[in-house]
Amino acid sequence: MTNIRIWVPFSVALAVLLPAAALAQRPQPVLVEPARFGTVRAVEGADLQLAVPRADCPVKYQSIAGGPCFDKVKLKPAAQGETRVLGLNTPPRGTWVSGIYGRDYAVYDLFPTAEGFRARRIEFTTSDVRVPRDCYALAGEAVEYALHDGVATETQVVTCGGGPRTPNGPFTPDGPPLRSGGADAWHRTETVRAAGPARYLATTGSDCDPQFSLRTSWCAEPAIRYLQTHPDEKEMDLIAAQQPVKAGDVLYGKAIDQWVLKRKGDRKFKADARWFDKAYLNSADGCRFAEEVGWYVEDRADGLYVVEKAVSTCGAPPAPIPTEIWEAYGDDLFLVDCSDRRNWRDGRPRHTSDGKDSPPEAAECFDPARDYLRSQGLRRATVVVLNSRVVVDDRLYDGSYNRYDVAEVKLNEDKSLSVRRLDSYLPSDIYMSHCSQMTSGPSQSKGFVVTRSMGIRWAMPYRWMECPVY
Repeated sequence: MTNIRIWVPFSVALAVLLPAAALAQRPQPVLVEPARFGTVRAVEGADLQLAVPRADCPVKYQSIAGGPCFDKVKLKPAAQGETRVLGLNTPPRGTWVSGIYGRDYAVYDLFPTAEGFRARRIEFTTSDVRVPRDCYALAGEAVEYALHDGVATETQVVTCGGGPRTPNGPFTPDGPPLRSGGADAWHRTETVRAAGPARYLATTGSDCDPQFSLRTSWCAEPAIRYLQTHPDEKEMDLIAAQQPVKAGDVLYGKAIDQWVLKRKGDRKFKADARWFDKAYLNSADGCRFAEEVGWYVEDRADGLYVVEKAVSTCGAPPAPIPTEIWEAYGDDLFLVDCSDRRNWRDGRPRHTSDGKDSPPEAAECFDPARDYLRSQGLRRATVVVLNSRVVVDDRLYDGSYNRYDVAEVKLNEDKSLSVRRLDSYLPSDIYMSHCSQMTSGPSQSKGFVVTRSMGIRWAMPYRWMECPVY
């Protein structure tokens, strides 16, 4: 934009210059804040004893045929609990252990017994790695094991202080390893199957004693027996299976209904459908569900029950994507200077020939806006109203020293001008490809810049944009 002083009447300037102003290009976005990248670090957890397969391993030291041999493991005394061991299914190659859990390796807890020991394989990946809160998990970087002196050290590569420079590895740690834990750290890095409380199950497709029958087709013997022996209990949760089930089945979605089992008289019962499903299963702090919640059918002494379960991944959350902050601009809005007429909302009175008052017309400071609408052939427009004096390049935003309003001006049929102050205004023409508007920025992250084009001042809307670097 070119700054030019033209000494002509304002109405003439509007008629001559506005077409040129309308053709002026908006400025290119300006970088406000470059992206902040993190530092790749390694976090070390526990040191585990190592067990590998061996052809001459005595059978009593193997939990599975051909699996790791535990004869070299030094067990803690029983009073100190279990001893955790990394068991490999093939001899190690190199100084690192990684791969598919269960196929290539697994973690075992060994407990001493009179016969020797008892080995329990952990179902899912687990570790004692607790990543510091300022660090985040990297894509493809699970817990691996560094081998040294017959010991396997749990190690996870993370990024600290921000996201990585590239979304995918390989990632090379910078600096010495960090120890896990501390007063402020994420949940240990592991995978768990979270479970809720057991609930009573109503089944279908089997013979049922009439006293335990519900809705003709369902049998709820364990639940009804409980209410029969607990007269103070008025109602209870009940899950109804839509098809015949057996212990070990897993039900999802529409395979179950949730009911409320209630008393109906002294010795009878009824089941009402819940309006909203009730869930007791919540992921622990620092864990996230990795699958749909399932209802696991379990066989207990008095019948079948169901338990909500779902696999959760725990540990540091995924690394944030680094973002740049840019300031982008929209099309200029007409600027109305009412700095000397701060009571402009009162308008100016109008009187008709019959002596009756009409709605007030816009204050005198809006007269240039009338000329603007006429010159552009518009019936209405959004304008920025100055309530204090400003100069070019001043910024208008909530909380700034420069007071302003945004209003809609309308040219009526009788050629009068009316004004309606807008409580909020968000320009719709500010955008950048692959970016989003900043919603949590400071007050100066959105507003207007006072500009001058062809001798006329305008209010150019601006907004800060968050732009991911990949």
